[in-house]
Amino acid sequence: MSDIKIVSIDIDGTLLNDQHEVTPAVHQAITMALEQGIKIVITTGRPLTGVRPILNELGITGSDQYVITHNGGLMQTADGSKILFATPLSLTNWKMINQFMQANSTYIQVESQDSAYTTNHRVHPWASFENSLVNLPLYVLEDDEALHDVEIIKGIANAEVNELDEIQARIPALISDAVSVIRSTANNLEFINKQASKGNALIALARELGVDMSQTMAIGDQENDLTMIEVAGVGVAMENAIDRIKDIANVQTASNNDSGVAQALETYVL
Repeated sequence: MSDIKIVSIDIDGTLLNDQHEVTPAVHQAITMALEQGIKIVITTGRPLTGVRPILNELGITGSDQYVITHNGGLMQTADGSKILFATPLSLTNWKMINQFMQANSTYIQVESQDSAYTTNHRVHPWASFENSLVNLPLYVLEDDEALHDVEIIKGIANAEVNELDEIQARIPALISDAVSVIRSTANNLEFINKQASKGNALIALARELGVDMSQTMAIGDQENDLTMIEVAGVGVAMENAIDRIKDIANVQTASNNDSGVAQALETYVL
C-alpha cells in the first residue's frame, strides 16, 4: 500500500473534465481514498463559496477535512469553521496594483473570503462569468478606502487572453517585487501575497497533520499549480498540463477528460 497521506488536487483542467464534471471514475477513486483515511484536499484559485458544491459532491465535508482556496491565500477546514493558514494582501499593495490596472484600462477586483469588490463601474463579462461560477457577490466601490476593514485575499484581473498577456508583460518591478503574479486560467491574472501559494499552503497542512512532505501528492495542470507540484513528495502533471508543469512533475497522468486524477490515485495511492 502507498504511504501517501495527503493528496492536493486542482479543480479546473484537473479534477473536472472539459464539461466541468467529476467523472464517475474520479469520483470512485476519491471515495476509496477517503475511506482509507487519506486526506483529499481540493486546492484551487476559487474561494470556498465556489468549492462547496464540489466538496459536497465528493463527500469532503466537516471539520476533519481541508481545502486550500484563493491559490493558497487560505487553507481551512472544509466546513469553513477554522482557518489554519492565511496570507492576506495589504491594502497598500492593492492600491498600487489597482492604479496600474486602471491606468491600463483593464478590469480588476479583489476578493475576501466570501465577497468581491471593485472600483470599476463597468464589470468585464469574464469577471461576471467568474463571479457567477464561484458564487461570489460583487460590490462596486467608489474608491479603495472602503476596503480598510476588508481582509483582502487576492486581486484578480479578468479580460481576453491577449489583453492579459500584454498587461502581464508590462507589470512594473515595483509590483512584481511586492506580490506574486500568476495565471490560474488564460482569462485570469492574479495578484497574491508573496507567501501565498498552493505549495506553502500544502506545507502548512502537512505540518498541521504531522505528515512528512514525502507522504504528499499534488496533481495539477496550470501555472498556479507549480509550487505544489514542486514541494509534494509526488508531483503529478495532467496530460493536458502546460509544459512548465510537465517539466517539474515527477510523473504524468492521463488528461482531465480521461479521468487522469483517478489514474494517478489508483497508481500511486490506492
